[in-house]
Amino acid sequence: MFFEFSRDNFVRTTDKPLSASDLDERFESALRNTTMAWRQAVDRRLRRLGVSQVSWMTIAAVMQARSPLSQSMLADSLAVSPGYMVQTIDRLVKDGLVKRESSASDRRLWRIVITGAGAHLHSLLRDEVAAVRRQMLANFEPETLTKLTDLLEKLYIGSRDGPYREI
Repeated sequence: MFFEFSRDNFVRTTDKPLSASDLDERFESALRNTTMAWRQAVDRRLRRLGVSQVSWMTIAAVMQARSPLSQSMLADSLAVSPGYMVQTIDRLVKDGLVKRESSASDRRLWRIVITGAGAHLHSLLRDEVAAVRRQMLANFEPETLTKLTDLLEKLYIGSRDGPYREI
């Protein structure tokens, strides 16, 4: 028995083996749908705290950076438009979660720095996201999760460093 996704993304079983291109499409669809479901689960969980996913991701990126990031660097790292990042940062500044500091080396640049309130919110959000992660991964054995993680890391590295980075 084999599984395949129909055009409307429903899984169905079939007795015929999949061709390589069908398997590629099935993998792509499964990866896309899983990513979307994961993001939606996190978004639902964080919504009750009044935080959007892009706000959470921005706060997390600022917290994890070794030095303050510019607005454009944040936009690039989160794959959002510079205009959308400005709006997000404006909201976070208004809420007292981050602040803008002018760059010492280039006064045209604004560096984004986390505030005490932002750091506190980050620790709360990190716990909420961890709860979603535990729930999503609860049915996987550590060995399976290790293999899947290795595969996804190789796929990511290949897309960054390989021949497809220009696509």
